[in-house]
Amino acid sequence: MRKRGRASFDPKEFLAKVGEGKTISKYRKDQIVFSQGEVADAVFYIQQGKIKLTVVSEQGKE
Repeated sequence: MRKRGRASFDPKEFLAKVGEGKTISKYRKDQIVFSQGEVADAVFYIQQGKIKLTVVSEQGKE
């Protein structure tokens, strides 16, 4: 039985195929991109840089 190799993921190719509706945005350091509790109506792809992801508990702890 032959193993199938994993297809490589090319983010630039993926973004080119997404088509209408895509938006390219730039964010400043420490700018909030999405807040906990907001309606999830988009998919974010970080092309360059870093992002900090945090979740706040019911007790208010990060």
